[in-house]
Amino acid sequence: MSEINETTAPGASRREFMVTTGAVVAASGLVFGDWTSAQAATGLPKRKLGRTGLNVTALSFGGIQVSDASHRRVVDYAIDNGINYIHTCPGYTGGKSIEVIGEVMRAKRDKVYLAIKCSPGEIDGVLRTLNTDHIDVMIPDTRDFSDREKEAYAKLRQAGKIRFSGYATHNGMAESIRNAVTAGWRDVVLVKYNVGNRAELDPVIKDAVTKQKMGFMAMKVAEGAGAFTEKIVKLLKGNPNLTTVTPGMNSVQQVKDNIAAVSQAFAMLDLPGEQPIHTAAAGCTDCGHCAKSCPQRVAVADYLRADLYKRRGDTRLASDLLRSIPQRHSLAACTGCSECNKACPQRIDVLSTMRSV
Repeated sequence: MSEINETTAPGASRREFMVTTGAVVAASGLVFGDWTSAQAATGLPKRKLGRTGLNVTALSFGGIQVSDASHRRVVDYAIDNGINYIHTCPGYTGGKSIEVIGEVMRAKRDKVYLAIKCSPGEIDGVLRTLNTDHIDVMIPDTRDFSDREKEAYAKLRQAGKIRFSGYATHNGMAESIRNAVTAGWRDVVLVKYNVGNRAELDPVIKDAVTKQKMGFMAMKVAEGAGAFTEKIVKLLKGNPNLTTVTPGMNSVQQVKDNIAAVSQAFAMLDLPGEQPIHTAAAGCTDCGHCAKSCPQRVAVADYLRADLYKRRGDTRLASDLLRSIPQRHSLAACTGCSECNKACPQRIDVLSTMRSV
């Protein structure tokens, strides 16, 4: 599946979004000097949001419960602990949610992507409240897939006020998604999705991803009986089309619990009998799980980066990177325990990839 390359940090301005791919690849390559900080980073995995190319955390922050100034520390905590995708709406909690998140954005806009439920006519007010010059995904409740609506979104994109167009759906979801696929211009869908309705929605969502490469956000994922982690495992297992789950959160403890649940869900995907499906790091999302899992502190991420360079033909760059790895963190320290394979949510055969490099 072809994807738009996401070459900027979350929240980068529309001018920064045009920076050249080569410069960004050089700047973002994980060399050994960055490896220690990567070890300390959050365990949240990331997935591409369809054709937008945005690399978003599998847990995003739903702002529907943010209702007063005390919740600012909750949003701060979520961002500081790795969540890089925030969803809110001018109508949530009488406008308090977007105000609180807007205050946080004064200092942390460059750390996150913003998905905002609003209409084209609300955009200027939303930008002022959020203290930003653009939002990443505009995602209103709508069933309007007309050419007139398409043109309105196109004008906002040309003006640099939004980057991508999406929409949210709470009922009649299967029909709505089919209509979006036919129209072909909505980039993302936010849909009520849980273990109770996934059997009905999965074929429709798969069609949307296959035909239009739409990004897929899930809300109201915890409805019904069962533990949250258990539900996330059921939703994520064998389901590459689900990019991120978006529960509402209004306490630091909720954020902690949800980060733990989603991280645990990905770890639990490594069940007996499952085998890695990639012999190279082509599907790597730079989540860092492999490096964190290594008991010998091998510079796993550097080897995967070298594999990327090698596959695209930059053998000299790959060689230079490998030579920069200290002996104590090189493959010579590897015991072949395969913990890196077990930790990879993308089912990459990390050990074989490192050895092949």
